[in-house]
Amino acid sequence: MDFSELTEKTRSYRRFREERTISAGKLRKMISMAGMAPCASNLQRLRFSIVTDKKERSALFSGIGWAGYLADWDGPEPGKRPSAYIVIHAPEEHKFFTGIDVGIAASYMVLAASAEGIGSCMLLNFEKGAVDSIAPAEGYTVKLVIAFGYPGETVKLEKDSEKIRYWRDEKGVHHVPKLPSDSIILKG
Repeated sequence: MDFSELTEKTRSYRRFREERTISAGKLRKMISMAGMAPCASNLQRLRFSIVTDKKERSALFSGIGWAGYLADWDGPEPGKRPSAYIVIHAPEEHKFFTGIDVGIAASYMVLAASAEGIGSCMLLNFEKGAVDSIAPAEGYTVKLVIAFGYPGETVKLEKDSEKIRYWRDEKGVHHVPKLPSDSIILKG
């Protein structure tokens, strides 16, 4: 699969096949790929926690908001929840580039997951206390939680749309609109 196909295949999934576990080796490989990502001044400040224990996943799940545009949906029901999470931590001291480093590292991880047939969802809507209780990291703060699992839903890319709000149709297919390339290029 070429990179273009990989980027089109890499979507945010919010329903998974929870019974299918992801090996520790695959999760560690995703983190390894994040460690290869470029970062500001090559400081390599980010740290990662893997959460796979069923009780810990359940506790973490309760502190996560799942889909802002689907206001009447509280997230996936049991059996359709992620089988793993990776938490990205950064030093507590604020540096302007930290968010950029987190985004790049997260992108590497979700692309690596997608290449393995694993779905993901980057989650910024979380209760910090819930995450800290499951994945404590002294001297670090939680910046992002990524859910991983084998996809349990169909996600359809809607290319060249003028809309930005994703939606689910009557069959449960999750539609993700993307603006036309010409509308996002300012010059050139």
